[in-house]
Amino acid sequence: MMPLVSAFKYLAVMVPSMILGVILVNLLTNLNLLDRLTWAVRPITRFGNLRDECGLSFITAFGSPSAANAMLVDLYQRGEVGKKELFVASITNSFPAILMHWRSMLPVFVPLLGLTGLAYFGTLVLIGFLKTGLVLTVGRILLPKRAYRNLSKKNITRPAFAPALRESLSQSKSIMRRIVLITIPVTVATFYLIDLGAFDKLTEYLAGIVKYLPIPAEGVAIIGAQFANSVAAYTVASNLLVKGILTGYEIIVVLLVGNILTSIVSLRYLIPYYMGIFGPRLGAELMIISMAIRQGLLVLTVVVMVMVW
Repeated sequence: MMPLVSAFKYLAVMVPSMILGVILVNLLTNLNLLDRLTWAVRPITRFGNLRDECGLSFITAFGSPSAANAMLVDLYQRGEVGKKELFVASITNSFPAILMHWRSMLPVFVPLLGLTGLAYFGTLVLIGFLKTGLVLTVGRILLPKRAYRNLSKKNITRPAFAPALRESLSQSKSIMRRIVLITIPVTVATFYLIDLGAFDKLTEYLAGIVKYLPIPAEGVAIIGAQFANSVAAYTVASNLLVKGILTGYEIIVVLLVGNILTSIVSLRYLIPYYMGIFGPRLGAELMIISMAIRQGLLVLTVVVMVMVW
């Protein structure tokens, strides 16, 4: 019963935001407000050869990544974006999500780690920025160039709100049905796997290789705590920093290594998130690509820092 309860608590947050995201993109399009909202991110979409609707999704990701990606799925289902553009736009949306983590991370980092915490957060933001830049560059190469509308000269007329809302709800029915039919069973299955200990076994396997990594022996305690809880890891790191056992630089390296190793733990949430929004096949492909890029950049960052160190 507990996996079922946990799954539906998760769904109670994710599904409404996804559905609202789909309705919102249709509503803004029907109200002819798209141009007014996407001008600020036009340089980003233009560089990656993405359409303006993807820019709206990028803006939405600052508030709700799931709603932003639900917008993209809606565009994909309507045939307005292809698979390549969907992938580029979705991975680009990960940057606002990382940037907005400051709301939950900085209140923990600053009291526990001070400037070291800020430096670690800045490193994660930089990695996210590089990931987005890399994906946009791929989009610039792979996606066809498009002619963008002149936002400043376009005469925009706004339809009445009520008819636009009714049209938006009608347009959103098919994708909302798909979200519900796929997201719920995938999420429930994933939480049952968690309850059966499938992810714990993977975590135990990864924890055993920590001693072979190029980090101080004292850092093993931090990574061990990261497998259980990130706040616990920051608390352990704070104690080692205050006592002078590890320097701030060493702690950042250890936390980054822990980030790489504990990524397997995040699968318990990433699987229902990606597959619930994008479907099993697209979701799995997108999750693997996104994780591979991030992990590659994390490894590269650690290698550079260790070489400098």
